[in-house]
Amino acid sequence: MDDLIFALKDVYFSYLGRFPALRGIDIGISKGQKVSVIGANGSGKSTLLQMLDGLIFADKGGVSFCGIELNEKIFWDQNFSRDFRRRVGFVFQNPDAQLFCPTVKEDIIFGPLQLGLEKGRTLKRLEMLVESLGIQGLLERPPHQLSVGEKRKVAIASTLIINPDVLILDEPTAGLDPLTTRHIIDLLIDENAAG
Repeated sequence: MDDLIFALKDVYFSYLGRFPALRGIDIGISKGQKVSVIGANGSGKSTLLQMLDGLIFADKGGVSFCGIELNEKIFWDQNFSRDFRRRVGFVFQNPDAQLFCPTVKEDIIFGPLQLGLEKGRTLKRLEMLVESLGIQGLLERPPHQLSVGEKRKVAIASTLIINPDVLILDEPTAGLDPLTTRHIIDLLIDENAAG
């Protein structure tokens, strides 16, 4: 199938070789599909999402992105790695794992600048996203001083700013109030519709 983005075939993964997290997973995710992974705590949801983002690799079975097998070796190829990071955006379950710059603004624009995206366009997209997420007043603040909800918004902005083809979100609204959750869902729907 030409529009298959991710394919997982009989994927197994365990932590430290002793603690199974994924067993025999078979999934195909096509272009334009919206997929939710639902399960109990400790059921392997975050592990699966990290595998899709190339942060960890299968012990057995295969994971491919647009027909290319994802493994440690392929990520050593700088061209592939840059293209993959440009096309696949990941929002971590814990925003502290994603935010590390001295200011919110630097955190949000870090990815696009590292990927070589044009600075002027990046700054325009920054303006749009911070307004959309209501975080204009946070740009010069250190991320470690933000509330969990503010950190989540910044983490989402730092991923959306690259305008990825694929967006992987690990519990992006956990701990947020219903109004903020609805706003973030609406923003994600709008981003998806805009392409």
